[in-house]
Amino acid sequence: MRYDTLFQLATVSFTDGAVIAKQFKVAERERSKSVGRATPKPRGRTPSRSRSSVGTRLKGTRAPASDSKVGRRLSSSSSSSSSRGTSRQTATRKRVSDVSGPKRGRPSSVRQLNHTGSSPAITPNSRTGRQNVSVSPCSLSSVRKLPSRCAGFCGTLFRETICPSPLLATLLSVSFLPFVLWLNLWVFTPASSQGSTVNAKALWGPAYHFAGVLWPTGWHVYFDYRCHGFVLSYLFLHFLAARFIPFGYRSNSNTEARRSGYRANGLCVLLLFVAIYAVAQFGRFAQLDAVRPSMMFPKHWLGLLAATGQIATVAAVVTYFTSRRLPRSQYAPEGNTGKFPVDFWIGRPLRPRWFGLDWKIVIYRPGVIGLLLAEATCLCVQWEQYGRVSLALVLLVVLHFIWVADFMAFEHAFITSFEVRHEGFGYYTILGALMIPFVYILGAAYMLPKPDLGNLFTLTGEPIYQHWALNILAVVLFLVGYWIYRFSDNQKDLFRRQPNHPSFADTPKISGPHALRLLAGGWWGFVRHPNYLGNLLMVYAAAMLSGFASPIPWTYPLLLTAALLHRIWRTEYLNAEKYGSGWTVYTKLVPNKLIPRIY
Repeated sequence: MRYDTLFQLATVSFTDGAVIAKQFKVAERERSKSVGRATPKPRGRTPSRSRSSVGTRLKGTRAPASDSKVGRRLSSSSSSSSSRGTSRQTATRKRVSDVSGPKRGRPSSVRQLNHTGSSPAITPNSRTGRQNVSVSPCSLSSVRKLPSRCAGFCGTLFRETICPSPLLATLLSVSFLPFVLWLNLWVFTPASSQGSTVNAKALWGPAYHFAGVLWPTGWHVYFDYRCHGFVLSYLFLHFLAARFIPFGYRSNSNTEARRSGYRANGLCVLLLFVAIYAVAQFGRFAQLDAVRPSMMFPKHWLGLLAATGQIATVAAVVTYFTSRRLPRSQYAPEGNTGKFPVDFWIGRPLRPRWFGLDWKIVIYRPGVIGLLLAEATCLCVQWEQYGRVSLALVLLVVLHFIWVADFMAFEHAFITSFEVRHEGFGYYTILGALMIPFVYILGAAYMLPKPDLGNLFTLTGEPIYQHWALNILAVVLFLVGYWIYRFSDNQKDLFRRQPNHPSFADTPKISGPHALRLLAGGWWGFVRHPNYLGNLLMVYAAAMLSGFASPIPWTYPLLLTAALLHRIWRTEYLNAEKYGSGWTVYTKLVPNKLIPRIY
């Protein structure tokens, strides 16, 4: 028994000594690894772990822990004892941190921002701006503030719970056309004015009072076959002119127009319809007296409005069911939800091309040209009734002529607009495009019975300083808005077609994913939506000519402001998804959306 006890004691002491020696070797190996981590060496098999020993390991057995793992487990227990003995040795050595260590804990959004940069040609110009927009995890977290979260929560609650998209689309589809009818009745037959009942009966027959206006009760006002025939002929002539006029084909300057076979011949179509209107209005032909524009307005104006709305509704239904044959690649993302009210309102096809026409472009021509012809008709009616014309109405027609001519001359730039690239071709687009003359004409219709509005002198020859100041301010504001709108739109169109154009050599640009770029200079470095700013300035300048006595001329500017604010929200959301971190950098460089230092 004594020999067995001595043998056990010797065995235990030998085993403890081997364990202690092994722990010491592991600690030394860990210290050597921590010192030489800055210059890593290729890992290889140690002599103790040969291929044969690894190969003889059984499948069911558990692999022993590696030396590094054992060292980590023992580091907590041996740190207090080993640090005292090796303090002098480690004091002279400089511990180098792992280079790849900080990258592991960084969020993916920050790593993406590091890849986002400016083009090499403009790096010196953008360095000063990047110093102010250096993005870190702290700055990204500070972007998500409480007001933005509340706004997002309220918007989600409204869209998903209070008024979901099918219900909202149904309400808009049902109320759009009656609302335009109410606006026109508000101008021509308001129930509050004296003699409105007599005027309503003289124009459209018996009427009843509802919502502050007089609604005609005769069904023939809303379903006049002559108005339907006139509108169909007018639209058919537009489509024929767009299809067969050989001028204006831009095959070299616009690759997208060349690919779709589109002819930007809007200016030729404008001249054609102006000539037809001049013959119908000023031609001395007995056969044309029944269709003279000044004789038809405003007697058949409400019938033309109703006929246009009904034709637009039928066209939207036909477009919805015809678009089922299109491939899914030609569907609008927001109009392909599978819900009929949403798809019908927004539009399933993105940019349909039927019968050799680009309908997304052509559909705007009848409304834009019809606006100019309708306002010219108001000018002729005022001259025939009063023997003189209002200076404010003359200026309004001239300013809108500039806008219409610009739209037709730069129609190729409209291809790169938000309406063409993102919005579907549905009831909203078709009805909204054809209702342009019936909404824009509110100011001219308000000036029609006021031949002295905006005149610079009284009947006795005394100057009216208020009209002088208001007219000059309106014209200057319109020209400034037109300048901002046209130059910013040209910059956007040229940059999308030719991002490496020499004119952008010294302009800041931001690179995004998939070789996408954002223009951060020029007007697009002033505010993020300068074209909308210029458009609003032009609209408010045109309304300023009518004065401030009535809210009727200011109705359309307020409606356009609400529509553009909603479009800004949609554009910001789509750009954030499309450009990713590049859009975040752009919002840092250009913090103002529409108005500098205000919004």
